[in-house]
Amino acid sequence: MITIKNDLDTIDSILYETLKITPFKRDYDISFGKIAAILNRYNLIENPRNLRFRFTLFMQEFFDSVPQDQWDLKDPKFIKQSEEFAIRKFKEWVIEQLT
Repeated sequence: MITIKNDLDTIDSILYETLKITPFKRDYDISFGKIAAILNRYNLIENPRNLRFRFTLFMQEFFDSVPQDQWDLKDPKFIKQSEEFAIRKFKEWVIEQLT
């Protein structure tokens, strides 16, 4: 039986797997297409590109919260923090839409 928790875990997994890939080789259309299909099961109809844009906005929210002189784009830990922040915010947005 499919549950919201399982679907949220799947969304989490899709995002983490996508972000593991070298940036210029990532296929965001496929990844967010899979997420859109999951959301469709809950009558939440979203365009995959809109989901990608929303995710990008959450990533930007992370960068906006850190003074620019503290950005370290060459530090994998810093980049991972931004990705984890965006994933968490994206999942929170999904939960908000489903409730």
